[in-house]
Amino acid sequence: MNSKTIFYSICKYVPDIIRGEFINVGVLTYIPEMGMSKFQKTKNLARVTAFDDELELDVLKALLESLEIQFNNPSLPKKIADPSPEYLQSELVYFVNQLQFSEIKALNSTSVEEDTRDLYDMYLYYDQKKSNRISAERVKRLVSKLFTANEFKNVNRHPNEQNIFRQKPFDFSINLNGSNELIKALTFDYKNYNKLYNEIKSFLFDLNYFKDLGIDNVKVVINNTDINNEFEKLAFNLLSKEVEVLTVQQFADYLNKSEKLKKRETNEQLSFYQ
Repeated sequence: MNSKTIFYSICKYVPDIIRGEFINVGVLTYIPEMGMSKFQKTKNLARVTAFDDELELDVLKALLESLEIQFNNPSLPKKIADPSPEYLQSELVYFVNQLQFSEIKALNSTSVEEDTRDLYDMYLYYDQKKSNRISAERVKRLVSKLFTANEFKNVNRHPNEQNIFRQKPFDFSINLNGSNELIKALTFDYKNYNKLYNEIKSFLFDLNYFKDLGIDNVKVVINNTDINNEFEKLAFNLLSKEVEVLTVQQFADYLNKSEKLKKRETNEQLSFYQ
């Protein structure tokens, strides 16, 4: 099956550049082989106004609509040979104030529709209806795509670590910052929270088993959520006592920081030997 490259960047609203706090308000994708770009803006402006109570909503709406006009272009020149993010790079250099775009990432895709939908769900999760629940398998798929987009080569998608029942409870292992980390994908997005409690109880049992073996470098990645519900708070607090818990968005930020640190260390080593 022919694959295509999806270049993407996250549009962030930054109310105060000095503080550096932000909230995602859009996802921009560009597929050179199809000659197509698209800006998907957030539908949940209420969450943005809650984030910044001094926001001029009409101004933000106008800015987002102008981005739709600028980028929702289905007829760009096709670049089948040697696709590059050059088009996005040239267009995004001017966004440095309250609307900013993240570093451009690349995702190799054999299913463009599915992968772009996953990107929207990953970074604009709060646009989703509550009926569209995010399963643990969906979280796992999103995490896998984060590894691919960050071009991490040392990812094991089938870790061999077994619990006392000879089951393999972890979804990924990866060497980051000089240490091997085990990753477990979970979801808090349950209609019946007792199922979540049972899953966490089982995983906590596994964690204690692995800690006795000296294996404790574990991270849990969950669906993007503000953890407002009481059952989510209880689940988060129980897990956080034993392991670091990150949402998909937080894990994406963690990987980006690790990637930048690795690049800086590589550049410093090259400078030393020159």
